[in-house]
Amino acid sequence: MARTFNLDTKLRPSSLLARAKKAAFENGATLLGDERSGRFSHDMAKGEYHMVGQTVVVTVTEKHWLLPWPMVEAQLRELIR
Repeated sequence: MARTFNLDTKLRPSSLLARAKKAAFENGATLLGDERSGRFSHDMAKGEYHMVGQTVVVTVTEKHWLLPWPMVEAQLRELIR
């Protein structure tokens, strides 16, 4: 079951992308895309993202059953702060 998160940010898209790429690398994930849109994958979750103004829209298309949705959302929110 997919879930979409709308995450408001004050970061510039280039700063946000750099932070996301660093986090992906440090956690063994793959992040493909640019400042406007892309996709990510990890053993625990897969999905896609796109920017709408100052909002990052992240759709998690797959996640491991042991990973609770509140933890997914908390990790995403931490990334965009």
